[in-house]
Amino acid sequence: MLQSQTGIPDERVFEVHGSFRSGTCMECQAKLDTEQLKEAIFCGEVARCKVSVNGAVCSGVIKPDIVMFGENLPQNYLCTISKDEGKCDLLIVMGTSLQVGPVNKIPNSIPPSTPRLLINMEKVCTSMDQANNMSAPIFFFDHPDNKTDVFMGGDIDTSLIELVKEIGWWEEMREMSGVVEIQKNKMLVTEEGDLDHVSRGNSKLCKL
Repeated sequence: MLQSQTGIPDERVFEVHGSFRSGTCMECQAKLDTEQLKEAIFCGEVARCKVSVNGAVCSGVIKPDIVMFGENLPQNYLCTISKDEGKCDLLIVMGTSLQVGPVNKIPNSIPPSTPRLLINMEKVCTSMDQANNMSAPIFFFDHPDNKTDVFMGGDIDTSLIELVKEIGWWEEMREMSGVVEIQKNKMLVTEEGDLDHVSRGNSKLCKL
């Protein structure tokens, strides 16, 4: 939902596991918007359908339009990903263990020459993990022939702020959000933020 609040058009985002922006009545299948859901959630109540069915209020439980464990992904997921993966010229992966399919297959489905950036607290699905029989490798940060995979370790919010500054979008972001100073976990992120914790393998990067 955050991306919709930034003004990114819905057609530019595919929410694989759905969102809380809408809900569906489990009884009459009526669609309800986020305001009706929020009203109930903020009051600590179960959201109930208020649609009239055969002259009576339905009162069925409203389920947010999210994919629960064991449920199928949206029907157009495979069509969308197969159309987009060949066009990908940069893949950014953030805040994940990459242990859940089928989304964890995306990094290996894009063109092999495409740069891949992982922003995470720790490296995941590396060639070292394979050596330890933990999982099949996805990233090859420490491989001597690595030319595509970049790891940016640390807190995601702070890392993204530093990345935005590095590519020259900081002033534009501040104008859009009205943010003058951003404080995260009592640490002030200033104009002088750097990318010291960004690395490709063991070497430090000054620019991406």
